[in-house]
Amino acid sequence: MQQKQTTKARFPQALDLDYYRSVNGDLRSFADEELISHFDHCGKTEGRAGSQLSFREHFLPILSQGADTLEIGPFCGPQVRGDKVRYFDIAGREALIEMAKQLQYPITETPVIDYVSPTGDMAVINDQFDQVFSSHCVEHQPDLVRHFSEVSRILRAGGSYFLIVPDKRFCFDHYLSESTIADVLGAHIEQRRLHYAKSVLEHRVLTTHNDPVRHWQGDHGLRVSQQQGLDCVKGAIDHIVKNADVYLDTHAWHFTPQIFEDIVTQIYQLGLSMLKVDKIYNTPVGRFEFCAILSKG
Repeated sequence: MQQKQTTKARFPQALDLDYYRSVNGDLRSFADEELISHFDHCGKTEGRAGSQLSFREHFLPILSQGADTLEIGPFCGPQVRGDKVRYFDIAGREALIEMAKQLQYPITETPVIDYVSPTGDMAVINDQFDQVFSSHCVEHQPDLVRHFSEVSRILRAGGSYFLIVPDKRFCFDHYLSESTIADVLGAHIEQRRLHYAKSVLEHRVLTTHNDPVRHWQGDHGLRVSQQQGLDCVKGAIDHIVKNADVYLDTHAWHFTPQIFEDIVTQIYQLGLSMLKVDKIYNTPVGRFEFCAILSKG
């Protein structure tokens, strides 16, 4: 059970009792301990936000505007802006714009990319930052442990890694299995730089629609293979075989807020990363992502 904090936290709590009470009319008469119990046993499952910071539009403003900041993977829509913000991606600005056009991805604003690595290798970054931010990037890392280690390396002492992460239950990953610490450690031991063929195959044939509202309503739709038949499976196999030595972008990891917290905590406890869980804000109803803060211990 979540305990009330007696000292001022660096970041707002995952369960803000005043907020939770104010936005849930049926809970306004509940005492604090009753609210904590309700959130733990019912609220999270029902998608009741425990804090305003469960929503990306309220989460982003907590990043310090005056701090040296790195955004990982801004593509053509950076979430963090300012004179002290730098960007890291797999290609430079012009190449990203061309990629977005080919994918018919909306181009809102493509920044100049300060650090470029076609393989996503953050070893090219030699500067230090007070905070790092990524949105829907961490699940793409072939070696999650290495990613956290690299973020730790470029963060100054006391710095934080702010993340927005897809919740596999409410996005196209719905039917895919939750990741485990064994999966994560296996990729690290093998020093993965490319995704498993299994991950690429899953994405191409076993995913479903990406409408979070429908998922929250229990309408998970059909898998790609159920819609397109065996031809899509054969096409996926052919694509993987022809690109065996090429980085094929896909989700390597499938998280829920609890699974993410457990995996990050175990990586930290094993001494494989200096990043420990600071806050995990739950996924609100109708959304398909959760917000998290990891701090350098």
